[in-house]
Amino acid sequence: MEKKYEVVINALLKEMQDGAYSVDAKLPTELALMSQFQVSRHTVRKALADLEGRGYVYRIQGGGSYVADWQKNCQQRDTGQNVAVLTTHISDYIFPAIISGIEETLTAQGTSLLLGSTQNDPERERQSLVQYLNSNIQGLIIEPTKSALGLKNQDLYQQFLDRKIPVITINAKTSLPKVPYFVMDDFGAGKLATKKLLDLGHQQLLGIFKTDDQQGIDRMNGFNRAIQETQTAIDIQLITYQTENVQTQMFERLSRILATKDARPTGIIAYNDQIAMTAYNLATKYDLKVPQDLSIVGFDNSLLSHSLGVQLVSAIHPQAQMGRDVAALMIKMIAEPTRNYAQFAKTYAPELSAGESVAAYQPKK
Repeated sequence: MEKKYEVVINALLKEMQDGAYSVDAKLPTELALMSQFQVSRHTVRKALADLEGRGYVYRIQGGGSYVADWQKNCQQRDTGQNVAVLTTHISDYIFPAIISGIEETLTAQGTSLLLGSTQNDPERERQSLVQYLNSNIQGLIIEPTKSALGLKNQDLYQQFLDRKIPVITINAKTSLPKVPYFVMDDFGAGKLATKKLLDLGHQQLLGIFKTDDQQGIDRMNGFNRAIQETQTAIDIQLITYQTENVQTQMFERLSRILATKDARPTGIIAYNDQIAMTAYNLATKYDLKVPQDLSIVGFDNSLLSHSLGVQLVSAIHPQAQMGRDVAALMIKMIAEPTRNYAQFAKTYAPELSAGESVAAYQPKK
């Protein structure tokens, strides 16, 4: 005998297959379905969740349930495994190496990769997550947007978990207990980068940090901790900025500081290699030599660190290795979805690359 929720499922499936509902058509409300089938709200929700998990239905938060492109989803489901990879950026900086590492490991196991980017915009992230929920994917690897400001789309992350679709985050952690993460020790790296300059005798330091990503907050906290632990009085300046305000909050302030001799630091710890490159170019504009007049440390050891007039000292990001590690765990999570994988989260130990962008402080004669 069919269970009550199975009666609802089979009736809705028959209507879809008979053409009563076209793709993207809105299904009756929960109340209407409760009345139609004389069942409880719990039964209706269980039926809709089952249909959603099988790719027949998608839901919009606060907007109801809709018919998915179920024929396409069923066809995709029969052709193999798919893992969605959603990062803040795709085509530049360290992201090609991370994605390449993920793809290398997934494809070796016969798993396809669906790639997207959010441009660090929570609304774009939400749109992509809804799309992936309506597609046939077996796993999600994601870099949360604006991770220092909380998980804006936690309800959608939870929907993946409710459907037993594994989720892994990169470059940021979440408060969700069953979501493993792969991150740098950004706090330790910030502390290590700052200590490098302190050990070379620098007492006038400028820290530049992005504050809407958890990486930036952790790196800034490491910067502050290194200074707190030193026994020497340090003259500190701090520039903080967010994704949308890099020009006004960072570039213009850095320009003013480097243009003013009295306020000029002897060492800069930059949020990443892109900001370090900006600092290097501005230093050149104001006739400052790196490292003789200004020492600079970056983060991520990206290709940019090799493109300046000197080799940049930079905190090393694992990049491709992180991608391979993440993909290897995702394959295990897909194979055994009921196991708790939180213990497999990984934090990569901080290390600085060799370079020529820092030197011992030399007092002006």
